[in-house]
Amino acid sequence: MIHSAIGLVHVIAAVISLLSGLVIFLRKKAGALHRFLGYVYSLSMFVMLGTALSIYRLNGSFNLLHGFALFSSLQLGRGLYHAVSRKPKGAWLDAHYQWIVGSYIGLCAALVAESATRVIMPYLYDQCVRSFGWFWGIVGAATFIVVWMGQILMSRNRGILKIHRR
Repeated sequence: MIHSAIGLVHVIAAVISLLSGLVIFLRKKAGALHRFLGYVYSLSMFVMLGTALSIYRLNGSFNLLHGFALFSSLQLGRGLYHAVSRKPKGAWLDAHYQWIVGSYIGLCAALVAESATRVIMPYLYDQCVRSFGWFWGIVGAATFIVVWMGQILMSRNRGILKIHRR
């Protein structure tokens, strides 16, 4: 459920980030379309992360989820830096790939964690388990699983970069 205009902007930006990132990863790299979609992804991610840092509905203060948003901002910024600056010379593409894919894995982890808590927490609440520990346990487990799977896929697909560069 969306509770505010900021929440609505957050969700819209997250959906745009998820879709544009998916298209980027499924299509051939480099070229004008890749660059355009990369900027769409980056802009929508920055909007999504900025709104995430202004949502305090969960407990009224800065929490672990805000920390994840800050870390994701760092990943996104580093990925953009390498793509725009083409530094370090000869290794920028691998650095860009690592940081940008990391930001997308984090986005997917957030989606799974958010979805899991929205599905599982109401059930647990109905069963009289009213502990916030369950919430953080679900977030942690969902995040760990998605990041672990994402790291495996990122390592496996790293060789594709060489194919797409030609």
